[in-house]
Amino acid sequence: MSAEKIRKQAQAAVDEASTTARDELEALKSQLEHFLSTHVVPPLSDAANSAVSNAREIAEHQKASVATNVSAKPFLSIAISFVVGFVVGRLSR
Repeated sequence: MSAEKIRKQAQAAVDEASTTARDELEALKSQLEHFLSTHVVPPLSDAANSAVSNAREIAEHQKASVATNVSAKPFLSIAISFVVGFVVGRLSR
């Protein structure tokens, strides 16, 4: 065997191996994308929607609670607002 023939055989083997590896990587990528789109994304989306719904519910409950407390004790609410405003004003200088 001549050196040129060995080089060509080696080059052919490298080309074939790289083509096979590329094809396998593409197949793996396709399988991974399918797996993520069917098994990972939907549960994450559902969990995110549930978290947003829970946060909105908590915010509405807190809003109602504050409104009830302010309505029950308006002078105390005004006094607390005054004190908080005064303290924040002093700290911002």
